[in-house]
Amino acid sequence: MSRLVVLMYHALYEGEREFLAIDPADRPYAVSVDAFEEQLDILARKGLPVADPAALPRGIHTSDRIVLTFDDGHVSSHRHALPRLLQRGLRAAFFVTSDFIVKRPGFCDWFDVREMADLGMSIGSHGRTHRFLDDLPEGEARAELHDSKATIEDHVGRAVEQISFPGGRFRPRDVEAGILLGYRVFHSSRVGAHRSGRLPEGVVLSRIAVRQGTSPREFEALASASPAWLLRARVLGGAKAAVRRALGNGLYHALYERMAGGAG
Repeated sequence: MSRLVVLMYHALYEGEREFLAIDPADRPYAVSVDAFEEQLDILARKGLPVADPAALPRGIHTSDRIVLTFDDGHVSSHRHALPRLLQRGLRAAFFVTSDFIVKRPGFCDWFDVREMADLGMSIGSHGRTHRFLDDLPEGEARAELHDSKATIEDHVGRAVEQISFPGGRFRPRDVEAGILLGYRVFHSSRVGAHRSGRLPEGVVLSRIAVRQGTSPREFEALASASPAWLLRARVLGGAKAAVRRALGNGLYHALYERMAGGAG
């Protein structure tokens, strides 16, 4: 069975100084440039083609494919990911939090985002403020969807058809609102892979996170959608989801940030 595997990255870093400049809560998802290059080499060696994310709304009909995505809009998306992708002739989707652009230290400016779009990368939304949609009243959640889309489109001059939900949190009504606003593909943080083929409008895609500690062997397993690896990841994801439901998003995220900060 053909598989579509969507990989989720955040920041890349080169050297200790860049790593320490990343917010401590984000460091568990920061990947070194050397590791990223090795992962791209693994995909090539395993014969796993990297698909253009722009094809997602139209469906992907080939054999096993990988889609590369980056969340948040960290400056390393432009500084490190872009040149390495172009060198290999690859395309990726960059989901930017519109209020982070220019305004938050260590993140892209609109020139960076526009250049990535001009060079063939897909630019999508990651919300306006990065607030979790399932914590917000319906009107505020819709504003997050609308305002981020409108701002990005205004700066890059292209339609925004895809969104990555901040924190992977969403409700069915957020998907419904997004469809009405013109989004066609939604990205979650649920772990999984998909059959290759035409995706229905409004599909919520599962993704697989690449973390700071992802080894080459583990990367091969997750990129290949190894059934054993997926089973373990789903069990762990289910346990985390249960804890999050019990604690609520706010307390769960505060606990996560405290643990990540201590680890960093």
